[in-house]
Amino acid sequence: MTLTISLIAIILAIIIGWKFKVNAGIIAMGFAFLIGVLMVDGGKVSSVIGYWPTNIVFYLLAIALFFNYATSNGTMDLLAKNLLYVLNGNAKLIPWVITLVCAVVAFLGAGASTPAIIGPLAFSIGLSAKIHPILLAIAVACATTIGGDNPINGYGGVVSKSLIENTSYAASANQISYYIWINACIKQLLVIAVCYIIFKGYKAARVNVEKPEKFNPTQKKQLTLLIVALVAMVVPAILNTWVKTPFISKVAAVCQPQAVMVFAAILSVFLKLGDEREVIRKIPMNTLILIAGMSMLLGVAKDAGMTDAIANIMSNSIPKALVPAALVGFAAFLSFFSSGTGVVCPLLYPMVEGLAANLGLNPVMLFSCIFIGAMSSSVSPFSTGGAMTIAGCPDMKVKDQLSTWMIPVAIIIPISVAIVATLGLFGFFHI
Repeated sequence: MTLTISLIAIILAIIIGWKFKVNAGIIAMGFAFLIGVLMVDGGKVSSVIGYWPTNIVFYLLAIALFFNYATSNGTMDLLAKNLLYVLNGNAKLIPWVITLVCAVVAFLGAGASTPAIIGPLAFSIGLSAKIHPILLAIAVACATTIGGDNPINGYGGVVSKSLIENTSYAASANQISYYIWINACIKQLLVIAVCYIIFKGYKAARVNVEKPEKFNPTQKKQLTLLIVALVAMVVPAILNTWVKTPFISKVAAVCQPQAVMVFAAILSVFLKLGDEREVIRKIPMNTLILIAGMSMLLGVAKDAGMTDAIANIMSNSIPKALVPAALVGFAAFLSFFSSGTGVVCPLLYPMVEGLAANLGLNPVMLFSCIFIGAMSSSVSPFSTGGAMTIAGCPDMKVKDQLSTWMIPVAIIIPISVAIVATLGLFGFFHI
């Protein structure tokens, strides 16, 4: 009974949050306390609080504390304009340059806010070159997830890696998270390429782009700090993989992304790169509360046997060959109404171990199907990414059209992804 009520509570939290436009994480916390204390033997409030995902919340907090400076002082916006300026005149490359710009800016820390930064400029240039709005929206949305879902400093990638660390695959969590990201990048690039052909992006008209202004002293410092921070997060980890010495191991241990971003945030304060109060105000508390609240409820449900129950259904009721498609479809359906990183991945990742053991399937492929499925409907106008992408279009008529057009697009993409998942596209990497 506890398991049944837990599953109902998860569904209710999602529905109530979506229907009444409130944070589903708060609803989930309430359900977690009620079920965890009243229905679990020896249940205590302190036990339920113990399900609070400390590592994930701190990671996301560190990301926001540092990278919000680059967004607030205009460094990201100006960097995007300079990258777009490079394409001047070659309109056929506009969708691909928009893709590159969005991916780079999202990777450098803009994350989910990338459509708001680049969208207006991308749509203005693209529409003037007579590029179809759907292609522009797909380029912005998909490229944002390419850069914003990396396992180093991207919300999606960080959450994914942290969730894997809580499974039996913890020792390979870093490796698996990179494989998932590569698979996700392949999927996003394929979607953009197909749309480029369907909507004839290669027939774009010539357009001129005005030369952007130069970086001011504050933005130069910020750009330098961004590059140094990314080098510090990546290089020691790579060296520690190939060169095993005590010194490099110590440096790599200190240069974990969470620590690097905290130190970079401290430097940003003393370098006066922005208003600290404004940076703190822009911390995505809605996202943090959603992830934390759902994690608490899912922790209670997991103790009640939810993971094993769903894995058994998948193992016994669905043909082995269709499990990848089922995971993609289920994840995409849930993320159509809720957060892929905050709800879908925490709900489905724990079942991978059972599916891999019972059916002999590749765990990297299973994780990838869940993650990619959860992100496949991110172009939906009901999702945060889709809504921000559409909001970035300065043309009101086109914006209204996109709100309608992107709904079927958000359905077609997951169906297509489910098909290629069945064909084994995400099964090349193994651990």
